[in-house]
Amino acid sequence: MTNSTEMVPNSFELEGILFEGAYTQESILAVKNFEGRPDDVHLSTYPRTGTTWTQNILVGLCYGTEELERTGQIEMRYLFPYLEIYFTPQEPGFELAKKITKSPRLLKNHLSPHLAPNEIFTQKRKNIVVLRNPKDTALSLFKFYQTEPTLVAFNKAKTLPEYLELFYQGKTFYSSWWKWSKRWVDICRENTDNNLLIHYEDLHNNFEETVHKMVTFLGLDAVTSEDVQKIKELTAIDNMKTRYEKDPNSEKDMVNKGELNGWKAKFPQEYVDKFDQLTNITFLNDDIASKFV
Repeated sequence: MTNSTEMVPNSFELEGILFEGAYTQESILAVKNFEGRPDDVHLSTYPRTGTTWTQNILVGLCYGTEELERTGQIEMRYLFPYLEIYFTPQEPGFELAKKITKSPRLLKNHLSPHLAPNEIFTQKRKNIVVLRNPKDTALSLFKFYQTEPTLVAFNKAKTLPEYLELFYQGKTFYSSWWKWSKRWVDICRENTDNNLLIHYEDLHNNFEETVHKMVTFLGLDAVTSEDVQKIKELTAIDNMKTRYEKDPNSEKDMVNKGELNGWKAKFPQEYVDKFDQLTNITFLNDDIASKFV
C-alpha cells in the first residue's frame, strides 16, 4: 500500500465545472459512468462541508466502532475511496473502489449531479448529501488552498477578501457552491427514497437525531443508541485528528477545527451581504435559505 500523495498537476473545466489539483478529465468521466453494486452507499458533498466527519460516522455505522478506531487518513482512502481523485502512482479512486469487498461499499464524491455517478439516479443507489453554510465553507476552503499539497499551486488569492470574491464567482475548484447545493437540494426533495439531505450544522447541534436519520435511511437496524454515542466520541475533532495524523505520511489539514459560524469573526461585511444576497436569489422563497445566511 503506497502512501504517496504526489499530485497530478492539472487545471481544467469539464461540463461547466472547474477542477484543480489531482484530477483528470478521464477520472471524472469514469466516475460519471461508474458501475456499482446494489448496496453501495454514496456520500456527495461540496468540499469542506463535513465530508471527513460524515465519512467517519458512516464507517462507524456500517462497519462498527472497532473498525472506526483503527481507521486513519491513509486507511480511509482505501476503505471509503474518493472516486474522482487521482494521486499518482496510486490508482484513481474509482479503481480503488473496485477492490473493496466490504458490504455495503462506501463511496465519496464532490461532484455536481450532472457529473456524479449516473447510477445514483438510474439505479437508485443510496446517497447522502451534506450541506454547510457557504460562509463557513469558504473560510475553510481559503485555508485549504494554502495548505493542501494538491491545491497550493492553484491558489490565486493572497488575502481572504480575494479568495471570497473567487468563491462568490464560482472560480474555485468544483465551481459554484450555490449551483452545486441548489441542484442537490432539488434532487434530494424529488427523490427521497434514495437521497438523504443532512446539514453540517445539525450534526453539531443535534448529533444523535441526525445520525439516527442516517441509520433509518440506510436500514441499519442493528445500530443501537450506545453505538451512536460511541461514534460521537470517536468522531469528536480531537479524536479524529489523533487518528488522522498518526501516520507520518498523512496530510495535517484534513481535519480542521470544525467550528460553527467562524465566519462571523472574519468575514468583511461586504461579503456577508454578497453571499446572503446570492443565497436568497438561489433559494428564492425557500425556508432552507435560513440555514445559509
